[in-house]
Amino acid sequence: MEKDRIALYKFLSIGFTYPEISFDEIMEKSIELVSKSYTNLNKKGYKLTGIKNLKKGLKELSSAGLGEWQGIYTSLFISNIPRTPLHPYESFYKEGLLVSESSDELNEIYSSCGVEIFDDKEFPDIVNFELEFASFIIENQSGCLPIFKVFFREHLFSWIFDFFNDVEQYKETPLFYLSLAQIGKNFLKKEQKIMEEILNER
Repeated sequence: MEKDRIALYKFLSIGFTYPEISFDEIMEKSIELVSKSYTNLNKKGYKLTGIKNLKKGLKELSSAGLGEWQGIYTSLFISNIPRTPLHPYESFYKEGLLVSESSDELNEIYSSCGVEIFDDKEFPDIVNFELEFASFIIENQSGCLPIFKVFFREHLFSWIFDFFNDVEQYKETPLFYLSLAQIGKNFLKKEQKIMEEILNER
């Protein structure tokens, strides 16, 4: 089951990444690859829903074209007038800022596990970085065990459900991101319970 959990974290990370060239093809392949893990996790009680709507939403954005998709992503998550509706940053939910103590702490956490962020255009607390790092530390538990508790309790689980709720509640969220948030919320709710059991045992 661990491989399936890692696959879902990576999948969600890719889904919330800014769409670049061939992103529709990348997502289509990612959905195909993660489908088995999606099914396996449901058999283990994860209660994931939304994959069919995700595929439908992907077709809608693919048909719109990359330029329009990038514009939609930008207006949702990066910049919009009079205000940006959704903020995929931990620091926004905790301090109301895009650069804060949360960003600095995450930089230190990443570094402690030998992870370096090469994308200097983004902050370390953006949702896709945190989801990707979650997959990394589950896969590399022996080297990252000391920061398990800090990362999951004090960072990822402390804000991501609010973010998913905001994505779901915003009336203009495209079906693709709405479905991605629904899958993510159900997946991480179960993950939170599993992680608490693991952390309590240790």
